[in-house]
Amino acid sequence: MEFYKPNQASVKKRSYKSINKRALYVVGIVLCIGLAYLAFTFFSKDKKSTEKVVQIPEIVNKDTVKKVDYSSVEGRYLFNGTVVIARAVEKYARSDFAQPFSQLDTFNRAAYDGWSTDFECPITNNVVPYETQINNLVFNCRPEFLPGLTKYFNLFDLANNHTDNQGGQVGLEETRQHLKDSGVQYFGNFDPTKLGDICEVIALPVRLQKADKSEEKSFMPIAFCAWHYFNYNRGPTADELAVVKKFSDIMPVFGFAEMGNEYQAKASDTQRTIAHQIIDTGAEFLFANNPHWVQDSEVYKGKLVVYSLGNFIFDQIDAETQRGVSIDATIKIPYDDNVAKWIALGKTCLDFKDTCLQNAQNQGLSKIKLSIQYAPVANQNGAQKITHKASDIVQKAVEERLNWLAVAKQLGQ
Repeated sequence: MEFYKPNQASVKKRSYKSINKRALYVVGIVLCIGLAYLAFTFFSKDKKSTEKVVQIPEIVNKDTVKKVDYSSVEGRYLFNGTVVIARAVEKYARSDFAQPFSQLDTFNRAAYDGWSTDFECPITNNVVPYETQINNLVFNCRPEFLPGLTKYFNLFDLANNHTDNQGGQVGLEETRQHLKDSGVQYFGNFDPTKLGDICEVIALPVRLQKADKSEEKSFMPIAFCAWHYFNYNRGPTADELAVVKKFSDIMPVFGFAEMGNEYQAKASDTQRTIAHQIIDTGAEFLFANNPHWVQDSEVYKGKLVVYSLGNFIFDQIDAETQRGVSIDATIKIPYDDNVAKWIALGKTCLDFKDTCLQNAQNQGLSKIKLSIQYAPVANQNGAQKITHKASDIVQKAVEERLNWLAVAKQLGQ
């Protein structure tokens, strides 16, 4: 039997076709795998590259804000004595409501972030004749003075013996409303038993110092605490002093007091006792008023006490009442994460009776450390005179009254 034998050429042809198909199939698979790998690699690199572009600037920005942009917080303030825009001040202004302030630029107001005043006068819409104010020592400041007044002063101490002259608390509330409408801040009450009014968190205007030497305006929460004891013929009670502790435990406290007999050149033992008690509660300094004369000053436990700044704008007639002193205070605070949180909080502290203390406590903020440099600035004021910066002769006399050379040395200035 003879088996069938295929043609050799035909066998080879079919073999070549089979091999070619298999080769093409393998090459196709390899190309697909290669293309898939290249695509995966390309898109993976692109994604990682994109992630780097997004993430790195975020880290840089955070470090820049905390460590590079800001170096410190600074502020400069002028703490002034008694201001009363009433009685003869009003009379001789002759309805020119800017007149009493027309020479205040001699103090270079633009150099300061804030001016304070012991504002010894209610602001109401009541009409009180000049003779009544003279004979009864009842003051009222007309609201028409507010535009000129608040052009210079933005911090008002209302804890004194005349803010009750127009109906007690009713007149005080109207005064506060006028000040609020004028966009300034205020603190204090003529009645020291109103414990909730002794301290107020003030959004103190400050300047953030940047590494490139530029500045940015902001606010720092500071507790302003004020006591009035002249009409009460006593010093502070334990409850009145205790109020400040809850503030001083967490933030700086600036202290103010209305105390002491009028027209005296030196503070009494009673004034010194009250001042020491207030400093002991944690105040950074104490500036006092009521005597209408400049009195002596001292350093107690490293803190400055000025017992009377005297008058700043008033209508009194003797030489001692016509010179006063303001304290130029420059604060500086090193910038850190804790300070950044206080600055963020400061913008919410502009309102009277806000919740800034509670918010600071809830956030667990730490008390900031600030340094203060002081300098006395003398003024001339009085009946039929417009307040202005004093001459070098008056400046020297005021510094002697303060015993400033010794005080500055004790302060390390």
